[in-house]
Amino acid sequence: MKVSKYLLTTLTVSLILAGCSGAGKVEDDINETSGEASEAGGPDEEVVPTQTVKEKLSHMEETDDETLNAIIGQAQDIESYQALLNLEGKLDDARPEALDADVRFREGKEDGPPSLHLKSGGEDRTFSKDGETFYYNGTDWVNISDSAGARSLYQVTYNNAVLSLADIRDQLDKEEDGNTVTYSYDGKSEKVFETFKQLFAENFGNISLSEIDNNLEIEVDSKEHTIKEIDYEAEGETETGPFELTADVEFRSFNSIDDIEIPEKVRN
Repeated sequence: MKVSKYLLTTLTVSLILAGCSGAGKVEDDINETSGEASEAGGPDEEVVPTQTVKEKLSHMEETDDETLNAIIGQAQDIESYQALLNLEGKLDDARPEALDADVRFREGKEDGPPSLHLKSGGEDRTFSKDGETFYYNGTDWVNISDSAGARSLYQVTYNNAVLSLADIRDQLDKEEDGNTVTYSYDGKSEKVFETFKQLFAENFGNISLSEIDNNLEIEVDSKEHTIKEIDYEAEGETETGPFELTADVEFRSFNSIDDIEIPEKVRN
């Protein structure tokens, strides 16, 4: 199986879940992607539940970085937020695949599944609550609760972003300007690439890169102890050609998101 086919197919799942694909081909694409993931090995593993990530953060040892320690501690108290996500990937000379999403997110009650409302292009595209997930394909609302691809909706979470920062903290430069702290990296670290590939594009699979160049900036509000924005770019060479990934996410409206409900019109 060629890496390019796998990359673009899995990116299509993200686009599907944002409602950006054509009507009628969603279920086939989701099933195909699920099969491709199993064939590749690894990427079809279940996305780490948000509660498990919280547990990892709560048991993390203190670092010598007071700002990071405060971010990890504050993450325990964040129950809801808004995330503005832009993702673009390209392999070889293929047309770039892109995702532009506005997501409202709430942690689940009593360790239950989280709730999510996703918009793309200013329109409702996806609702998820209590383990039920529906997306709009441009014509109808479709129940994709049982699809493997639905789990990808919960990959770019705030807690996963905090965990990613903590995992590579030793490789980052840190600059402070008033209440803004910027962590940055510019170089060829495979660990940085793997960390943010998993955060932004978990289903990309085991892409073998002969060359890799990363550029990363993480902006933090040191007064509120929160990550505000992550800007990440990666490019490199694979066995089949050049690879590019650009991913930006902005977190806002912490603990200000009302209960998310799935409208009746979506269920019917």
